[in-house]
Amino acid sequence: MSNEQAVAILISGRGSNMISLIEQARGYRVALVASDKPEAAGLVWAAAHGLATWSLSPKGIGKVAYEARLDAALHAAGVGTIALAGYMRLLSDDFVARWRGRIVNIHPSLLPLYKGLDTHARAIAAGDAEAGCSVHVVTEELDGGKVLGQSRVPILPNDDADELAARVLAAEHALYPRILSEFVMTPFDRVRDVALTLPETEELIGKSVFTVAGEAFVKFDGDATMTVRRVEDDVDGSTNWTSIDLTGDIDWVSVEDRIARSWELTAPAHLLEAGGR
Repeated sequence: MSNEQAVAILISGRGSNMISLIEQARGYRVALVASDKPEAAGLVWAAAHGLATWSLSPKGIGKVAYEARLDAALHAAGVGTIALAGYMRLLSDDFVARWRGRIVNIHPSLLPLYKGLDTHARAIAAGDAEAGCSVHVVTEELDGGKVLGQSRVPILPNDDADELAARVLAAEHALYPRILSEFVMTPFDRVRDVALTLPETEELIGKSVFTVAGEAFVKFDGDATMTVRRVEDDVDGSTNWTSIDLTGDIDWVSVEDRIARSWELTAPAHLLEAGGR
């Protein structure tokens, strides 16, 4: 897909979240896997799967020189977003500022709870009923950026930190790719992604229109306005279409439902009788 954004994944070890991000990529392509540990097992896995890799140890050259060369490698790869996946080196404020709003990380707690390390033991010691993980934007404040999504995991009786960590990690593997996809995709990308999952949908290339059986059911106008078939609870008068603004904080579950409902209002009877969507 030509509109996929180039993403770099930064790791320091095996990179299990890296593998999930690569295998579940949607709306982005992994342009580079980079590490501060040249011996990182994740680099071997990435190279074996045909991905570009870069590594350099900061030892002997210092943080400033290391980050300058990392920055150059990211730009050379055409990277637009950086995903930290078990990257254990703190990024400098200057580096974060250069990539402001374009670095994301996953943290094994329900932020703002338990920033930093030992999150599972701290949650158990506090007597919490739930733990979990959070994907957030990286800022100069440790684990302090905007939370983009969370997944909750129950803390079971007699859980120890290792048992809880294993269940939280499984939740991370499902959450991180989904949130990264949502983060990098434009409103049109997301509308397109949903529309094309519906049976017998076709895209009119260059017109930002999606059809079923030759009839339009979604139109995309401008940068962030979706037009769909009007349903009974719409109150905007005589038109058979209604527009939805896709800027700001959007309820994407509702948007996806409106796209599907518009498909149902447009699809021929034989598709609906066959089970529809």
